[in-house]
Amino acid sequence: MGEKMTLADQIYQDLKQEISNQELASGEKINIKELARKYGVSDTPVKQALQRLAEEKLVVNTPNKGMSVRSFNPRELNDVFDIRLMLDTFFIPDIISALNYNDKLRQQLLDNLAQQKEFIENSTSDREAERYFQLDMEFHTLFLTASGNKKAVEILTDLHPFTLSTGSYYSQPHYRDCECVAEHEAILNAVMAADAAALKTAVETHINNSRRAFQLIFKLNQMI
Repeated sequence: MGEKMTLADQIYQDLKQEISNQELASGEKINIKELARKYGVSDTPVKQALQRLAEEKLVVNTPNKGMSVRSFNPRELNDVFDIRLMLDTFFIPDIISALNYNDKLRQQLLDNLAQQKEFIENSTSDREAERYFQLDMEFHTLFLTASGNKKAVEILTDLHPFTLSTGSYYSQPHYRDCECVAEHEAILNAVMAADAAALKTAVETHINNSRRAFQLIFKLNQMI
């Protein structure tokens, strides 16, 4: 049996989902007292939940202003994808080398891709968007882990909350999920073929397609 969920766990999960699906909008202030009344609890579990969200960089605590949902703008979104593109393409020779001799890491990526395929085949209109987010981020984290550069992986991890808090994965249409899986497969195929040029093209195609999709979703979310 799993561990029993605490009040702080439940509030954390609820708030994280509300941020991800834009019920709590970018930049929106968070009132601890109101949340405590909503859940019928003391301030303590609310503060504990918010602390976890702050550690994940989904909320910020501004001196003299209190807590709020982390806000982003289109320029930051574009910067995030520039960084991801630089990271993934800079380490291409190392990634090809590592994934063609490290059986464990290569198999982890192949298993992840298989899970992505299974997910999109069985998905419905009410699919768990956060689950796809986890699979996608796991793929990119494993891919960059093959570079052998821990700092690069840390940078990528720091970028994860951005894509979640913009509501991108909750708004992304199913056909784009399918495109992402196909693009991930093209990346792995190029790795297995040890084709650096093909890998660079596959990575650039995937990152730039995701950039365009997220830019549109972000703009629409801000307009609604």
